[in-house]
Amino acid sequence: MQAAFDATVLKQIESEVRSIKAEYHGRVPEESIDMVAGESIQRLKGSRVPQFVPLFVGRFTRERLRELVAAGSPPEREKSSIAS
Repeated sequence: MQAAFDATVLKQIESEVRSIKAEYHGRVPEESIDMVAGESIQRLKGSRVPQFVPLFVGRFTRERLRELVAAGSPPEREKSSIAS
């Protein structure tokens, strides 16, 4: 889950991911949430306004998890996994 963000932004991202884990507890494994959040972070790693990254990580992660829950399948770990 590491990208080139300062400590404040990383702390806010971690808080957002904890909130998502609580929201999806019992429906999606935490490892899957971490993987989807990691993908969201990678999408945003070149952001010119890092203060908005936690907001968008939360939005993108929730959107993807809603899609996966609706489809009835947790995300599968790819061979080239994202480093957390």
